[in-house]
Amino acid sequence: MAGSGTVLRQATDLGLQAIGFDVDPLAVLIAGVWTTPVDLVKLDSLFERTLREAKALVPEEIVLPWIDLDPETARFTEYWFDIRQRKALRAIAYVFQSIDTEQSDAGSCAELNVLRVSLSRIIITKEMCASLARDTSHSRPHKVSENSDYDVFVGFERSYRILRKKLQDFPPPGNATVHLGDARSLTDIDDSSVDAVLTSPPYLNAIDYLRGHRLALVWFGLTCSEIRTIRAESIGTERGLKIPLEDRAFVEIKKAAGDVGALPSSYDRMIDRYVVDLIGMTAETTRVLRPGSMATFVVGNSCLKGVFISNANSVACAATYSGLRELERFDRELPARNRYLPLSNGALSKRMRTETILSFIKE
Repeated sequence: MAGSGTVLRQATDLGLQAIGFDVDPLAVLIAGVWTTPVDLVKLDSLFERTLREAKALVPEEIVLPWIDLDPETARFTEYWFDIRQRKALRAIAYVFQSIDTEQSDAGSCAELNVLRVSLSRIIITKEMCASLARDTSHSRPHKVSENSDYDVFVGFERSYRILRKKLQDFPPPGNATVHLGDARSLTDIDDSSVDAVLTSPPYLNAIDYLRGHRLALVWFGLTCSEIRTIRAESIGTERGLKIPLEDRAFVEIKKAAGDVGALPSSYDRMIDRYVVDLIGMTAETTRVLRPGSMATFVVGNSCLKGVFISNANSVACAATYSGLRELERFDRELPARNRYLPLSNGALSKRMRTETILSFIKE
C-alpha cells in the first residue's frame, strides 16, 4: 500500500532503506520514479527519441497486441479517447514497447518509467486532457465529450519538462525498492526483518484509484481484463466476497466498525471481505516486524448510506488480534480543500473530516 511513494521517499531522504509494495501498477510506477535516481542526459535522449520516432510513425503500421488483439480493450480505448489523441497515444505506446524490448530486463529502465509517468500525467487528470473524460484523478471518470482537439505530443512534452525539473531539483537518493505486491501476502519479505511499517490502509468503499488509472495503464501493456482482476482483489473494493467466518476475531473486528447492522444486507459481503482483508494485512505486518518495532497506520473512516463506519476501530482491533499492542491514537483534522470528496454540513460530515493515526508495537 505504498501509493505514490511519499513515505518511501521521505524514508530514503532520512537515509533509511525503504521497501514498498502496491497492487496498483501505476502507483508502483509513480513511487518508483519518485525514489529511483535517473541519468538526466540519458533521460533527455530517451524523451527526444520517443517524440521523434512517435511523430514519424505511420498510424496504420502500428501494432499494439494487448489492444489490437483484445476486442474489449480496443473498444475501451475507442470509447474514452478521440481518434486524434488515440493515434498519438498509440504511437508513443509503440515506441515505449520498442524501447522495452531493447532492454535486457524489460520494463526495468528507470528513464523509460519517467516517460511513462509523464504520459500518465496528461491522462489521469481532473479536467479533460488526453482522454474524453474528466475526474480521472478522482477515480470518478465520466465522459464529457465525443471529440477533442487536445495535442498529446505538446501535453506530453510539457508534462515531461515539469517532472524532469522535479527530479533535477530534488534528485532521489535511491535506497528504495518498489514492487507490485499485496500487503496481505508479502512473500518477498522475511519474518522479523523490518524495523518499521508506516502505511495508510484502504477503507470500506474507498476511492477506487484503478478505475481512473486504467485509462493510462491500457497504454502501458495491460488489458482491461488484467486491470479488472487487480481491481477485484484490491483491499477496500466494493466487490463482495462471501466468507462464512464466525470466529471471535472476525466477529469482534466487524463489530468494531460500528452499526453495520443498520446497512442494507447487500453490504454484508463487502464488509465481510474487508474484515478478512484487515486480518490478512495486520497479520503480515506483525510477521515481518522485528520484536520491539512499530507499525503506524493512517486510517480514514467511511460513510455508507448515512451510517458512520469506524475503519480505525476495525484496523486497531485486527492489529490487536494479530499480536500488536496499541501505543497511541489521535485524530488529525483534514482541511476541506484537501479532501477528494467534500461532504455537506452536519454532524456526520464533521466526523468524516478527520483521519486517525494509530501506533502499535510488536512485543
